[in-house]
Amino acid sequence: MEYSGPASITWGTFEQREQHRLSLFSQTWTQKVPKVFEDVPRYYRLGNIVASLGMWELWVWQFVRTIKLFPQCKVLDVCAGTNSIGIRLLKKQPDISVTAIDRSKEMQVQGKKDAEKLGFHIDSVIQDVHELPFPDNTFDVITLQAASRHLQLFKVLPEIYRVLKPGGYFYHCDMLKPTNRFVEWLYLRYLSFSVPMTALIFGSSKASRDCGAYFRDAIHNFYTPEELSGIFKLIGFSPVTCYTGIWGGMVGFHSAKKPA
Repeated sequence: MEYSGPASITWGTFEQREQHRLSLFSQTWTQKVPKVFEDVPRYYRLGNIVASLGMWELWVWQFVRTIKLFPQCKVLDVCAGTNSIGIRLLKKQPDISVTAIDRSKEMQVQGKKDAEKLGFHIDSVIQDVHELPFPDNTFDVITLQAASRHLQLFKVLPEIYRVLKPGGYFYHCDMLKPTNRFVEWLYLRYLSFSVPMTALIFGSSKASRDCGAYFRDAIHNFYTPEELSGIFKLIGFSPVTCYTGIWGGMVGFHSAKKPA
């Protein structure tokens, strides 16, 4: 299903929701999540495949398919992790330049190794993404995949808009709050089981094993596909489209243009 209608969320609602998320998760975001990403680089891709019952690779493939590139364009991959998206984009259009930014040095070390094995170069910046260290209007394409539920969107989205060139596109993919409440109920209960079980299978740290409740609560307090489309429009993007496929809103693929 594709959503492209009017915004379904106001600035006031957005600010209230973001303050609520911050009150719930600020300690987890600053203390626990960084420890998780110190632990998971060695099995990040395989762990996601296991936790999603094999759907992870399909979601990433679907996301990359939505991204339109052109020769020698400049791409910024926000919360790049192990550079999975950057590598796939270079396979798709080898003459582009890709910059990765992530606050996890451990994830980027693994990502650099993965890229170099395939003969690709990706510039790496280790920094919190809430303040992007780039001039205005720098990038033609910006991507953000599987990370926005761990971020303060009222800070990071204006930064993404700022460093994107007029006429450029922002592509977003993440696990979202399903619109259907029954789907959400099933989804959250599965997450409560699958996240700690995956951590146990791969011999993860205690921080990773203890994150099952957080991943569940982060989705419950996040945004539906329609709401996120509305938020992107509030930031200034237009047009904004979102495709959810057959996933009942569990995963959304957004495309948002910065007006020329």
